[in-house]
Amino acid sequence: MNEITLAQLDADFAKHPVLVAGPASAADIAELEAFASSPLPADYKVFVARYGGAIVGPYSVFGFGASDAMGDDESSAIQVTERFRSQRWPGCESALVISMDHAGNAITLDQQGRVHRHDHDSGTTEQLAASFEDFIANWCLKA
Repeated sequence: MNEITLAQLDADFAKHPVLVAGPASAADIAELEAFASSPLPADYKVFVARYGGAIVGPYSVFGFGASDAMGDDESSAIQVTERFRSQRWPGCESALVISMDHAGNAITLDQQGRVHRHDHDSGTTEQLAASFEDFIANWCLKA
């Protein structure tokens, strides 16, 4: 992730520490990557290593662990992804659920590092961002 994005996240979390879970260990990231069955994008790994999981702007962003301000059903990306997969949610079978919109739709990170939203009402999938950092910068921080 670039320094501008990291500085903005750091400033937000310094003002509101309840929004961030805290750093994830290398072992935590390895567990997340093993679950994903493919290498995680570098920008997502930096976020998880530095923040764990957090609320960024209007979105909870799942990594490893949950902040105090996140809901009871918003824990690690592994647990959230398992829940969506158990419900046979389209688009989640080979992607990692990293967030949800306010309608409860899954927002996923695919194996190429792109971010998608899977709308359960319309049955459609749309690409939100070409990368995790683009999702953070343009959907979370600018919302």
